[in-house]
Amino acid sequence: MIITKTPLRLSIGGGGTDLPFFYPIHGGELITAAINKYVYVTVAERKFHNNFRVSYSKTEETENKDKIENTRVREALKFLDINDPLEISTISEVPGSSGLGSSSAFLVGLLNALHLYKREHVSSKVLAEEAAEIEINLLKEPIGKQDQYASALGGINNLKINKKGLVTSEPINVSLNVLRDLERNLHIFFTGITRNSTEILKDQAKKATEEDRIKYMLQIKEIGADIKRALERGDLKKFGRLLDLHWEIKKKTSDKMTDQKIDRWYDLALKNGAFGGKIMGAGGGGFLLFYCDNNNNFVKNMEDAGLKHVPFHFDFDGSKVLLNI
Repeated sequence: MIITKTPLRLSIGGGGTDLPFFYPIHGGELITAAINKYVYVTVAERKFHNNFRVSYSKTEETENKDKIENTRVREALKFLDINDPLEISTISEVPGSSGLGSSSAFLVGLLNALHLYKREHVSSKVLAEEAAEIEINLLKEPIGKQDQYASALGGINNLKINKKGLVTSEPINVSLNVLRDLERNLHIFFTGITRNSTEILKDQAKKATEEDRIKYMLQIKEIGADIKRALERGDLKKFGRLLDLHWEIKKKTSDKMTDQKIDRWYDLALKNGAFGGKIMGAGGGGFLLFYCDNNNNFVKNMEDAGLKHVPFHFDFDGSKVLLNI
């Protein structure tokens, strides 16, 4: 039995510049952070059975891996040419479709376990690239390369994607005191709304072919670079204000990014001392992120408005193996 533990992520800045409609023309740059909310994947050989058993929000059993309905499990098994009957199960600490990259984290963790099952040891970068290959090129998901790298590598990283899709990653150079302040003053709240990001990302990609949408994405890329500099200087108030600017521009890239309820929560956060924030992932629901260094009543007031506060710390390990027996 093999068990892997893979972190979810917060998209801090530059989100969307990793999408295939943008980086082949302009290159991408993002700031992303892994957090201690995890997806666990278990892989075990079925020695007394001749079929696959896959358990997630539903349970599947089939002798033919090509008939597995879970697309990521099916394609991972095909990608690594695994035909042995296996039992594969997963548990996530947060709901799926909530903007923290759980689908990619699951795939990274699954690939990590399957490679170990084959007695293969691969790097975190290989895990990230394999997950991106499966999701983007094989499954044709309208997503980018941020989530796979964030989950595989862990840490707070500056990701750069050149026009050919080559990703380089460099840890953000922040002091221990800044890290502690970020963990104390960054707050994520679950809206209770889960959504399919595919529709939002397709809408964003479609509209971003227009000249003004490309302009917005270029501004978002610049803000991502500004966020990196603010973090490295320890100027967290400016970081918070940059989050606000990032969100104001991001909303212009898709009509599905926000709605009246999300806007009310955001306005309430600003009234209660937040410098800025943004919604995680494609938008439309999931988790809201805010930077607020006045924590006296901030969390309580946001929870009174219907949000669920989720405390977190940063994760610096990335996808790792918990058990191999």
